[in-house]
Amino acid sequence: MNRPTWFFAGLFLLALVLWQLSPSETQQLSAKREASKPNFVAEKLYSVSFGEDGSPRYRIYAEEMEFFEQLKHTTFAQPKILVYPDPSQPVWQIVADHATVQQQQNVILNDNVVIKNLSRGEYVRDLITEKLEIDLQTETMSSDQPVTVYGPSYELYGVGMDGDLANEIVTLLDDIEAVYHNPQE
Repeated sequence: MNRPTWFFAGLFLLALVLWQLSPSETQQLSAKREASKPNFVAEKLYSVSFGEDGSPRYRIYAEEMEFFEQLKHTTFAQPKILVYPDPSQPVWQIVADHATVQQQQNVILNDNVVIKNLSRGEYVRDLITEKLEIDLQTETMSSDQPVTVYGPSYELYGVGMDGDLANEIVTLLDDIEAVYHNPQE
């Protein structure tokens, strides 16, 4: 055999070895399917997260929870979150149709999101939006969707919101409209 024949035979052999070592499409599809299946499923979930001082920081209730280890996130159906900036009682109750938790601190709530202020006599009673992102570590929330804020004698409408759950501060960002109601005497 001459030199070019040996070269092409070696190249063919190398291609054959590399082809055998590469994962097949079936293996790749199987791995994708496995990643889309939850590793753990719970129904009627109740979970409490405590701070370093032992007091509750937040509680999560959900009709169903699915944990995906490979994707590093958890999904919730019908979640309800109680946030405790003050250890003695929850200040905020947040409900939605769906939620996704990433890194055990970033919560994205979707569809029919209602944020209720549980403190008495506060300026903000309820907030309603379709999507809300919460950072449970910093106790902040934000939305880029239309938001409606209800207070004791007013309604605010706007697009986008930033909020501080610990200090009970909510800021609407754009296209703000307000309706004030006169209390009946």
